[in-house]
Amino acid sequence: MRHSRLQLEFAPRSRRASSRGLAFLLLSLLLFAASTALVGRTLAGNARQSRALSAIGGPSNTAASMATRASRIDPTDLARAELVRHTSRSLTTPWLDLVEVLESAPSNVALLSVEPSAAKRSVALTAEAAGSTEMLDYLRALQSDKRLSNVTLVSHQVQAQAPGAPLRFQIQASWGVGS
Repeated sequence: MRHSRLQLEFAPRSRRASSRGLAFLLLSLLLFAASTALVGRTLAGNARQSRALSAIGGPSNTAASMATRASRIDPTDLARAELVRHTSRSLTTPWLDLVEVLESAPSNVALLSVEPSAAKRSVALTAEAAGSTEMLDYLRALQSDKRLSNVTLVSHQVQAQAPGAPLRFQIQASWGVGS
Protein backbone atom coordinates (compact mmCIF):
# COMPACT_ATOMS: atom_id res chain seq x y z
CA MET A 1 0.00 0.00 0.00
CA ARG A 2 1.33 3.21 -1.11
CA HIS A 3 0.62 6.33 0.80
CA SER A 4 -0.03 9.51 -1.04
CA ARG A 5 1.03 12.68 0.44
CA LEU A 6 -1.73 14.91 1.77
CA GLN A 7 -1.26 18.59 1.01
CA LEU A 8 -3.21 21.10 3.01
CA GLU A 9 -3.17 24.64 1.73
CA PHE A 10 -4.84 27.17 3.96
CA ALA A 11 -3.89 30.27 2.05
CA PRO A 12 -4.57 30.62 -1.63
CA ARG A 13 -1.69 31.41 -3.89
CA SER A 14 -1.14 35.08 -4.50
CA ARG A 15 -2.66 36.42 -7.63
CA ARG A 16 -1.33 39.05 -9.92
CA ALA A 17 -2.72 42.53 -9.35
CA SER A 18 -5.52 43.34 -11.76
CA SER A 19 -5.79 46.62 -13.61
CA ARG A 20 -9.04 47.32 -11.78
CA GLY A 21 -7.32 46.91 -8.43
CA LEU A 22 -4.46 49.20 -9.46
CA ALA A 23 -6.94 51.84 -10.66
CA PHE A 24 -8.79 51.63 -7.35
CA LEU A 25 -5.52 51.99 -5.43
CA LEU A 26 -4.54 55.02 -7.50
CA LEU A 27 -7.95 56.63 -7.01
CA SER A 28 -7.73 56.02 -3.26
CA LEU A 29 -4.30 57.64 -3.10
CA LEU A 30 -5.55 60.69 -5.04
CA LEU A 31 -8.55 61.08 -2.73
CA PHE A 32 -6.29 60.76 0.31
CA ALA A 33 -3.94 63.45 -1.03
CA ALA A 34 -6.86 65.78 -1.80
CA SER A 35 -8.42 65.34 1.63
CA THR A 36 -5.04 65.90 3.31
CA ALA A 37 -4.61 69.15 1.37
CA LEU A 38 -8.14 70.24 2.32
CA VAL A 39 -7.50 69.55 6.00
CA GLY A 40 -4.26 71.53 5.82
CA ARG A 41 -6.02 74.49 4.21
CA THR A 42 -8.81 74.35 6.80
CA LEU A 43 -6.33 74.28 9.68
CA ALA A 44 -4.50 77.28 8.23
CA GLY A 45 -7.81 79.16 7.91
CA ASN A 46 -8.71 78.29 11.50
CA ALA A 47 -5.34 79.61 12.67
CA ARG A 48 -5.98 82.91 10.79
CA GLN A 49 -9.43 83.22 12.34
CA SER A 50 -8.05 82.46 15.78
CA ARG A 51 -5.47 85.22 15.38
CA ALA A 52 -8.21 87.62 14.22
CA LEU A 53 -10.41 86.77 17.20
CA SER A 54 -7.58 87.20 19.67
CA ALA A 55 -6.74 90.53 18.03
CA ILE A 56 -10.31 91.74 18.40
CA GLY A 57 -10.89 90.67 21.99
CA GLY A 58 -7.34 90.39 23.32
CA PRO A 59 -6.34 91.75 26.72
CA SER A 60 -4.00 94.48 25.42
CA ASN A 61 -6.12 96.60 23.12
CA THR A 62 -4.15 99.82 23.15
CA ALA A 63 -4.31 102.02 20.07
CA ALA A 64 -0.71 101.21 19.07
CA SER A 65 -1.11 97.45 19.43
CA MET A 66 -4.45 97.56 17.58
CA ALA A 67 -2.88 99.49 14.68
CA THR A 68 -0.01 97.00 14.48
CA ARG A 69 -2.39 94.05 14.55
CA ALA A 70 -4.82 95.62 12.08
CA SER A 71 -2.09 95.84 9.47
CA ARG A 72 -1.61 92.06 9.68
CA ILE A 73 -5.29 91.04 9.85
CA ASP A 74 -7.26 90.24 6.73
CA PRO A 75 -10.56 92.19 6.55
CA THR A 76 -12.44 89.00 5.65
CA ASP A 77 -11.18 87.44 8.90
CA LEU A 78 -12.54 90.43 10.82
CA ALA A 79 -15.90 90.03 9.09
CA ARG A 80 -15.93 86.33 9.94
CA ALA A 81 -15.09 87.11 13.57
CA GLU A 82 -18.00 89.54 13.78
CA LEU A 83 -20.29 86.93 12.22
CA VAL A 84 -19.16 84.42 14.86
CA ARG A 85 -19.88 86.96 17.60
CA HIS A 86 -23.35 87.68 16.19
CA THR A 87 -24.12 83.97 15.87
CA SER A 88 -22.96 83.35 19.43
CA ARG A 89 -25.29 86.09 20.68
CA SER A 90 -28.17 84.53 18.76
CA LEU A 91 -27.44 81.10 20.18
CA THR A 92 -27.56 82.41 23.75
CA THR A 93 -31.13 83.64 23.26
CA PRO A 94 -33.38 81.79 25.74
CA TRP A 95 -35.56 80.27 22.99
CA LEU A 96 -37.09 77.63 25.26
CA ASP A 97 -38.17 80.22 27.84
CA LEU A 98 -39.63 82.48 25.16
CA VAL A 99 -41.63 79.65 23.62
CA GLU A 100 -42.88 78.51 27.05
CA VAL A 101 -43.98 82.09 27.91
CA LEU A 102 -45.89 82.41 24.64
CA GLU A 103 -47.49 78.97 24.99
CA SER A 104 -48.56 79.59 28.60
CA ALA A 105 -50.41 82.81 27.70
CA PRO A 106 -54.17 82.63 26.92
CA SER A 107 -54.90 80.77 23.70
CA ASN A 108 -57.77 83.01 22.55
CA VAL A 109 -55.19 85.30 20.92
CA ALA A 110 -53.77 84.58 17.46
CA LEU A 111 -50.03 85.24 17.43
CA LEU A 112 -49.14 86.60 13.95
CA SER A 113 -45.40 87.23 14.34
CA VAL A 114 -42.60 86.86 16.85
CA GLU A 115 -39.49 88.96 16.16
CA PRO A 116 -36.72 88.42 18.71
CA SER A 117 -33.64 90.64 18.78
CA ALA A 118 -30.72 88.91 20.47
CA ALA A 119 -28.64 92.10 20.40
CA LYS A 120 -31.32 94.11 22.24
CA ARG A 121 -32.45 91.10 24.34
CA SER A 122 -36.04 91.88 23.39
CA VAL A 123 -38.95 90.43 21.45
CA ALA A 124 -41.66 92.14 19.40
CA LEU A 125 -45.01 90.36 19.09
CA THR A 126 -47.86 91.03 16.69
CA ALA A 127 -51.17 89.36 17.52
CA GLU A 128 -54.93 89.54 16.95
CA ALA A 129 -57.74 89.17 19.46
CA ALA A 130 -61.51 89.25 19.17
CA GLY A 131 -61.70 92.30 21.42
CA SER A 132 -59.95 94.52 23.92
CA THR A 133 -60.69 92.22 26.87
CA GLU A 134 -58.78 89.33 25.29
CA MET A 135 -55.93 91.67 24.33
CA LEU A 136 -55.60 93.01 27.88
CA ASP A 137 -55.78 89.50 29.38
CA TYR A 138 -52.93 88.45 27.07
CA LEU A 139 -50.90 91.54 28.03
CA ARG A 140 -51.45 90.88 31.78
CA ALA A 141 -50.42 87.22 31.36
CA LEU A 142 -47.13 88.25 29.72
CA GLN A 143 -46.52 90.96 32.34
CA SER A 144 -47.03 88.48 35.18
CA ASP A 145 -44.43 86.06 33.82
CA LYS A 146 -41.09 86.57 35.61
CA ARG A 147 -39.04 85.57 32.53
CA LEU A 148 -40.07 88.78 30.75
CA SER A 149 -39.68 92.41 31.77
CA ASN A 150 -40.81 95.76 30.38
CA VAL A 151 -43.82 94.17 28.66
CA THR A 152 -45.48 97.09 26.87
CA LEU A 153 -48.44 97.46 24.54
CA VAL A 154 -46.96 99.39 21.62
CA SER A 155 -50.01 99.79 19.38
CA HIS A 156 -53.48 98.43 18.66
CA GLN A 157 -55.92 98.88 15.80
CA VAL A 158 -59.30 97.45 14.84
CA GLN A 159 -59.15 95.58 11.54
CA ALA A 160 -62.51 96.79 10.17
CA GLN A 161 -62.01 95.18 6.75
CA ALA A 162 -61.42 91.68 8.22
CA PRO A 163 -64.33 89.37 9.11
CA GLY A 164 -65.35 89.87 12.75
CA ALA A 165 -63.29 93.11 12.97
CA PRO A 166 -60.47 91.67 15.14
CA LEU A 167 -58.14 93.86 17.17
CA ARG A 168 -54.53 93.72 15.92
CA PHE A 169 -51.91 94.77 18.48
CA GLN A 170 -48.18 94.85 19.03
CA ILE A 171 -46.30 94.12 22.26
CA GLN A 172 -42.64 94.74 23.09
CA ALA A 173 -40.87 92.82 25.90
CA SER A 174 -37.34 92.20 27.22
CA TRP A 175 -35.67 89.17 28.74
CA GLY A 176 -32.51 88.47 30.67
CA VAL A 177 -30.88 91.08 32.93
CA GLY A 178 -33.51 92.89 34.92
CA SER A 179 -36.24 90.34 34.21
